[in-house]
Amino acid sequence: MAINLKDKKTKLDEKASIYEKRNEDESEKSKWKRMNRSQKITHFKTYYLLPLLIGVAILGLAGYFFYNDVLTREEVVYRCAILNESAFDIPLEEFGDRYIEFLGLDTKRNTPSFHLFFTNSEFASKVGASAATDLTQISSMIYAATLDSMIAAQEDFTSYMENDFVMDLTELLSETELEVLKGHLFIPDTPENKDRHPYGVYLDQSDVYRKVFEDGGGIVERPIFSILFNSNKKEESKKFLYYVFPELQQASGQ
Repeated sequence: MAINLKDKKTKLDEKASIYEKRNEDESEKSKWKRMNRSQKITHFKTYYLLPLLIGVAILGLAGYFFYNDVLTREEVVYRCAILNESAFDIPLEEFGDRYIEFLGLDTKRNTPSFHLFFTNSEFASKVGASAATDLTQISSMIYAATLDSMIAAQEDFTSYMENDFVMDLTELLSETELEVLKGHLFIPDTPENKDRHPYGVYLDQSDVYRKVFEDGGGIVERPIFSILFNSNKKEESKKFLYYVFPELQQASGQ
């Protein structure tokens, strides 16, 4: 049996919004003016809150990456490989920071890499490292010209020198500078080195370098500092020698 709803009132008020004709051409500004406070809150949550939150999140991420990758990004300005040595992180980092300050650079934006590598298999196994991996990494950096210098015992240093990876220091240092370092120079006693040129500098008498090992480490008795032949930071390596041997500063009047 059909129900006759003619002239019957429904439970919804005829003035309810479901019966209101929407003016699709009405501007958002006009709609906003007609709303009371409660309607405005509801309208905002429905149409604007989620896009706003997404936008804030995107801006936050963009700001984070900009801050970390642009504003506070540290540039590695010098790389030195320290072979088969033992040292604590903090004094080694402080040593690097003082070197950066010596170069006149901001330590917050510039950093050196004085990194320990273990190319001796027995030593590497004791510290949980891989000699093969470290040897490969050092070779890769040398061929890529991203490694500037090396500090190593003579037995570890020799193979790199024999392969012509190490620079003749007479090509970088003046006669006066070589004279100041005379007692610290490593001069290979080989048939190829007939002119007795130095290829490294012993650091065992450098108070600045030995300070790194005051609290422990320092198992290499006579570490040799050498400069890689294809480094783009040879002047920085020269300044490193001035940093670890203050007598060079005195001789040059710095």
